[in-house]
Amino acid sequence: MSMLRICPPPRRRSTKRRLIILFVLLMMILPVSAQVGLRRTVGVLVNTEAAYEGYTLFSPMQTPSVYLMNNEGRIIHSWEIEDTGGVLEAHLLDNGHLVVIAGTSSFYRDGSIREYTWDNAFIWEISAFNWEEISFGSGRRQHHAIDILPNGNILAIVRNNHLLDEGFEMGLSPQVSPSVDAVKTDIIVEIDRSNSELVWQWDVWNHLVQDVDANLPNYGQIAQHPRRIDINYQQDSDWMHTNAVHYHPEWDQIAISVREFNELWIVDHSLSTAEAAGPAGDLLWRWGNPAAYQQGDPVDDRQLFRHHDVQWIEDGLPGAGNILIFSNQHISADGEKYSSVLELKPPLRPDGSYDWKQEAEIVWSYTADGLYSRGLSGAQRLPNGNTLITEGRDGRLIEVSADGEVVWEFVNPVTTRGLIKQGDPPNPQGIEVRQRNDLFRVRKYSPDHPAFAGRDMTPGDRLAH
Repeated sequence: MSMLRICPPPRRRSTKRRLIILFVLLMMILPVSAQVGLRRTVGVLVNTEAAYEGYTLFSPMQTPSVYLMNNEGRIIHSWEIEDTGGVLEAHLLDNGHLVVIAGTSSFYRDGSIREYTWDNAFIWEISAFNWEEISFGSGRRQHHAIDILPNGNILAIVRNNHLLDEGFEMGLSPQVSPSVDAVKTDIIVEIDRSNSELVWQWDVWNHLVQDVDANLPNYGQIAQHPRRIDINYQQDSDWMHTNAVHYHPEWDQIAISVREFNELWIVDHSLSTAEAAGPAGDLLWRWGNPAAYQQGDPVDDRQLFRHHDVQWIEDGLPGAGNILIFSNQHISADGEKYSSVLELKPPLRPDGSYDWKQEAEIVWSYTADGLYSRGLSGAQRLPNGNTLITEGRDGRLIEVSADGEVVWEFVNPVTTRGLIKQGDPPNPQGIEVRQRNDLFRVRKYSPDHPAFAGRDMTPGDRLAH
C-alpha cells in the first residue's frame, strides 16, 4: 500500500527580509550624497518640461573658464581663457567664436576684450583705450559690459578720469569736490573688431548741466534740462558705475544701466560722433529716479535700486521692444532686502522719440522669497516667454514662466578653490573673493543658433554630481 507523502509548502522570505535586501541593493547603486540623505545644493536643482530647451553660456567670475551646458547641467563645450583673473561675461558670435571680457587684475577692472574660436584659439584682443578721440583725463579703462552690434562691432563702456580743475570748468560744486579726487565719467564707444579702431563714441562729459556757476556755458536749472546730466548729483568716487549697455537695431538706440543714478538712459546711435557730442546727443530718455534731475521725490518716486543689466527684448520674442532690468536692493516695509526683475514698456513714439509726459508702464515683474543679490545680476527673455534670471552674488540661475513659476534652477558649483561639494551650502554673499561662486550675467542660446551648426553638441559630464 503506497503512502501519500505530503510535502510542506516552500518557505517564503519574510517581508522584512525582502525590505533589507532591497535596501542593500539601493545602497550599492545610489550616490553617497543620497545614501546619507543630503539634498542637492549645487548644479541643476529644478528642471521641468516647461523650461526652454536651449544652451546656457556662463562664466564663473573668479575663474578663467567659460562653459556651455544643457538643461541637465551637462557640459556641451568649454573654453579656458589664458592670463586672466576671471571672465566677467561672454558672448557667442554666429560663427561660433567667443567674445569675453577678461580681467587682468580684479575681474572687470583693467581688463581686455578678447575673441576666441570655438576650439579656444586666440583671435583678437583690445586692452588699450588711449585713442586720440578720447581727449580728457587719464586712467581710461574698459569695465563691466559689452554688446555685439549686427555689423560685428563691439559696444563697450570706458571710464575716464577728469581732474578736479576740469570738473570746476564744468560747474563742479566746491562743496562736492573735497569728497572726490577726480570726476569719473563713462564713455560708450564702438570698436571695429577688424582693426581695433574707435569708430563712434558718446561721452557723458558733453552732456552735463549745473546750477552752480551762471558764467559757465552749461549753466541751467536742472529740472528744466532733463535730457542733460547734473554734474553735482551725488558726486562721489564712483559717480556713474555704468554696468550694462545694450543696442536696439530697429531704432538704432543704446540703453545703458547707470547704477549710481538709479536710472537707465537711452542715447541715439544714429548720430555721428560729432553730432553725439552736441545737443542732439543729449539723452533721448531716462527712467528710474526723477530726483536725479529734480523732477521727483528721492523716496516716493524712485523705481530702481542700485540695479544691474538693461536689455531690450528682441523682436519675435514675447514682450518685444520692452526693457528688462534687474533691480538689486529694494527694502520692504518691514526692513527686509529683496531684488526684483522688471519688464518696462517705455513711452516710445512711432518715430523713435519718447513722450516724457507719459508714464512708463511696468508690464511684468518678478520677485520671490530669497531672491536677493546686492550686486551683479541680470535678466533675459527667452523664445517661449520664460525669463532667465541671474542672481549674481549667489551664483544662482532661475528660469521663471510668465506666471512666476520656477521651471529651471542652477547653482554654480565653480570657485577658485574647486567645486562646491554636493550637500555643502553655496558660499554666502560678501565673503572672501576667492571662495565665491559669483556670476555676473548669463545668456541662454536657442538650439538653432548659427554658432552650433556643424558642431559636436554631445553632452558631457556634469560639473556638479
